[in-house]
Amino acid sequence: MAALAVVLGPAKRTPALDVKLWPLFRYAESGEGDDMRWTALGPLLEFSRTAEARDLYVRPLLHLHQRRGPTPGDRADILYPLAASRWDPDHESFRFLLFTYRRTAEPETPHPPGAAPPPAEWPSRFTLFPFIFYRQSPERGIRLSVFPFYFDLDDFLGYERVTAVMFPLYLRLEEPRVERRYYVFPFVSTVGGSDGRGLRVWPFYGTTEIVGQERSSYVLWPFHLRTARLVPGYGWEYRRVNFPFFAAIDGAGREVRAYGLFAYIHTMDTRHGIESTGAPWPFVVRERLLGDTEYRVWRVFPFYGRSDVGGVSSRFYLWPAYRRKTQDVEDFHYRRDDAGVVVWRRQTMANETSGHREHLLTLLGGLRGEQNDTRRFGQTPALIDSLLPKNVGVLTLWAPLYGFFRWDTRPDGQEDWSLLWGLAAREDGRLLGPVHFDLGSPAGDASGMSHGG
Repeated sequence: MAALAVVLGPAKRTPALDVKLWPLFRYAESGEGDDMRWTALGPLLEFSRTAEARDLYVRPLLHLHQRRGPTPGDRADILYPLAASRWDPDHESFRFLLFTYRRTAEPETPHPPGAAPPPAEWPSRFTLFPFIFYRQSPERGIRLSVFPFYFDLDDFLGYERVTAVMFPLYLRLEEPRVERRYYVFPFVSTVGGSDGRGLRVWPFYGTTEIVGQERSSYVLWPFHLRTARLVPGYGWEYRRVNFPFFAAIDGAGREVRAYGLFAYIHTMDTRHGIESTGAPWPFVVRERLLGDTEYRVWRVFPFYGRSDVGGVSSRFYLWPAYRRKTQDVEDFHYRRDDAGVVVWRRQTMANETSGHREHLLTLLGGLRGEQNDTRRFGQTPALIDSLLPKNVGVLTLWAPLYGFFRWDTRPDGQEDWSLLWGLAAREDGRLLGPVHFDLGSPAGDASGMSHGG
């Protein structure tokens, strides 16, 4: 990060100054040596400095962020989301498309408190998913997997260890006390280990048992299947499938009957206290609490649907034409309305205990307006950010490029706006044109309107 240290060099104490020559540059200095910001060529180049952080933007190519203080760190986004890097006192990482590199102070084996390993002993890894996996650590040495030729990785896809040789010729999946081996995946496999046993020749015949957890068998999968599964606290649950004519689940507080290929499904679930019917599922569905006469879920997709479950209420009409979702749980209130899923959206959230409130309004390609407590900000047009209004990378590197009109609120409540990337603007209650010079402005004027939005 030597280059970043040069670009974001030491702060200098200068008089308060605000100079603007649109569209070539804008320079604002607080005069305290901490707050400074300059821009060049509208939103293309921007640098800001405060006592806590420094940021350099070369839009849309690059964003460099340096965090100062007791926990320093550096972060870089390169043509977001193409590549990103991060440097912290106990963490280093780099990502480029499917390639990732990570080096961290967390050891693979526990260390005594306050005895974290020095950087030379940090475990490191890089991945070119899904082909190359490299792992290095003092505890395990160097491990290299080149899929599909050879693969050996711990804690992968939910398994303790995954091993493959010339995949799909051989694959081994290890779980606690259970080991699954595949020969020409997925056609021939065995289940072993201290709690596992079974043999499967897919799709002709298979039998599997995990002691004290489940038993299953099939003949000509998926036409004839039998499964028994232990549900903690409820006992054994038995499943039968004679595809495509009939399927059933019995035991463990649940009874299900299904006829045809999803033509009719009826469920009585005493574990959750519900009864549901789908005919055909999932297009026509209704659900109610046991003993109730009124249904809390009613859906005739795509024409109409309603659901009132656990304090969350939702409706749709001619999906995806219009949807509404609300939640009222004690002091928390939330509502979202949208049309065309992403074409138009209005979203509000309020927490009565903390007093925090949020409001969001988006129109695909046209508008993004937000309110966070007393701060109001947004822009028009809004291309990517109308789809991803909370994505920091989009808001800082992409949105300022097409923000023809932008607005924001200062901490003191003053509302600022900017037209044509600063051709005309209002800042701190003053109207500014394309040319502006001010010597001795208050410290707050150095902030201006951030292109980060």
